[in-house]
Amino acid sequence: MPTTSFLLDSFSNGNGARLTLGSAVLVYLIAYNETTAPCVVLATIIATIYAALAARCKTSLRTLQMPYIRASNKFDFGCLFLATWMEMLAILCACGALARTLSMCLDAMTGGLARIMILGRNSPTNEPWPDVLGVAVVFLVTGMFMLGLEHSKAFSFIMALAMFGLNAILSAVGWWNGDAVAWHETILQPSGFKSLLTATALISFSFPCECPSPKTGWKRFTGLFMILFVTISLLLASGCLTTILHYKPIEDYSAVPLFHILDDNNFHKLVPAAACMLMLTVTGAFLELFPELYRIIVRFATSEWRILTKQIAYESADSGNPVLAVFIAGSLCAMLSFACPLQNLCHMLAASHLCAVFFRAFYLLYVPFRPKFILQCNHDSSLSYSRLNTDPISHSSSASRLKRSLWNLSVGKQVPNKKPKVKPKNKQEVEKEWLLLGEPTSPCPQRETKDVESTILSDGEPPPSDFEYPDKFENSDSDTSTDIDAIVDEYRQKVKVTTAGPLERTSRVPTVSSWRVTIFAIIVVFLGLALSLAGIYMHWAPAYLTGSIGVFIISLMMPLIPKYTGSVINVSPVICCSAIFMGGILFASCAQYSWPAIVFWIGAGLIMLIRCDNICCDCLNQNSNLNEQLLPSVSGGAASSAAAGTTTTIRMPRPPKGFITIPTHINPPR
Repeated sequence: MPTTSFLLDSFSNGNGARLTLGSAVLVYLIAYNETTAPCVVLATIIATIYAALAARCKTSLRTLQMPYIRASNKFDFGCLFLATWMEMLAILCACGALARTLSMCLDAMTGGLARIMILGRNSPTNEPWPDVLGVAVVFLVTGMFMLGLEHSKAFSFIMALAMFGLNAILSAVGWWNGDAVAWHETILQPSGFKSLLTATALISFSFPCECPSPKTGWKRFTGLFMILFVTISLLLASGCLTTILHYKPIEDYSAVPLFHILDDNNFHKLVPAAACMLMLTVTGAFLELFPELYRIIVRFATSEWRILTKQIAYESADSGNPVLAVFIAGSLCAMLSFACPLQNLCHMLAASHLCAVFFRAFYLLYVPFRPKFILQCNHDSSLSYSRLNTDPISHSSSASRLKRSLWNLSVGKQVPNKKPKVKPKNKQEVEKEWLLLGEPTSPCPQRETKDVESTILSDGEPPPSDFEYPDKFENSDSDTSTDIDAIVDEYRQKVKVTTAGPLERTSRVPTVSSWRVTIFAIIVVFLGLALSLAGIYMHWAPAYLTGSIGVFIISLMMPLIPKYTGSVINVSPVICCSAIFMGGILFASCAQYSWPAIVFWIGAGLIMLIRCDNICCDCLNQNSNLNEQLLPSVSGGAASSAAAGTTTTIRMPRPPKGFITIPTHINPPR
């Protein structure tokens, strides 16, 4: 039961709406307008692999600290902003597609009278333009959220029941008039392998964009269960359509193919019932996705992002919802549902979702390999310095000569070696020795029967607890030197030089050389992607096979490059390269109807990022402190400077006009 409730909570947080959009809208549109139903079955399997990669990439970015990234690296912040910005466009297109589907359902429930009364008899039958009903629905939902409507699990429950009823109607029609002729025909129609890629791209939004990753019990596999559940649901819907639909080229793009399917199979009486079920399903999905849309707008107005003004995130005292953010989201959604055709909306939805995954995967690919401090380390040494064993300690019988260590252990003095007396080593020399060996400074501990192993290639370890503080240190007959080679020669009698083996290197830190190798590997990945795209569209098999194999080999070799492994971002380069490669190929398959919108949206995001980062947010977030109003300026001409020198003036704020009253009243103690 706890696992089931946790799974339901995960689906009610936007993932259920994506599943509803895919199984109740996108599957029908793809199977009826784009390609064949068996091709959708194959596309679902490929989309499952891509969805697992995309969910892994987004889940790993959950614990990022955006204020630190914004202050430290603008390029990283730009990549993450573009990923969220494209995700916003994907949700916006999804809401627009749901609004247009909802308007067609309302029109079907009235028998087509609504479209005739609003637009006249000359309006297109498949998809009305302009969609006045869709705009009315969007404004109604926007007003409800502005007045205080919040998403609840009741909407998700109604959406799930309506989706099950819709699938029951489809299953009944397939059981009554279904056959398996479509599996014996040409599956990849009308454009061969490109049709499979297009179907995969359009259906990729149906999967969860982020999977929960708890570390205890069966909840660790919640993300896998969610992806498998979505895959099974899409396979059932597309499998039922394979028994009903047979591929035939159509002239007009059908907005709701379910009604045409029922009419073609002599189920006219089920059209109002199917329209009612579809309306409940689409309404629940819209009420679940729309809050996610205006929450992204609110996120851009917070102090973490600082892209929009703070006033947009203002929550009304009466409703508790951000009124301005809800109004902005509703206005954008109304514009799309009013004028944008459903085919363009679906392709924009897929392309923006793929771009968001692409930016996240690209960020995760290069960040672990980039050095934090770029230093010119041309001569890497593989030597480590360690102190030799000390002489054995001999115990004395005289109790007056015993010394007490940190752990209350009585240890006798050491037997002095038979050497000529030389001058004792001063404290400065001892501190240089310990600085060379990577140990703490004076007082210098002397260990018992152990080597002081310290490598300069790895970080220092805390000193052990079994040492004592002697009064005197061993003597040396060499002089002080500031050069590292002279210091090594000075203590060559007491310091041994060993070659650092693979066991002594705990971690390899990225350097400038490794960073250049990483950049070259990323360039090779993009070149392999371009070669594969050229081979697919030119129908030349050796080209895309060579490109895909090259990307796979590079992704396997990139883990050998030094990188940071202790941070929260620890995604395999194989996953990142695979997400970039698959996302680029899928984006090219759906870019025909969506590339102008994608270019415009990315350009608008970059303009907002640059302008708000330099001008707008600094002005809006400026605090009127007294220290900021003290602006010193140096004035004075040549004559005045010759007479009285340079004068400095300080501009103070003008005092307030009128009477100054003190609003507080101080009562004396009684």
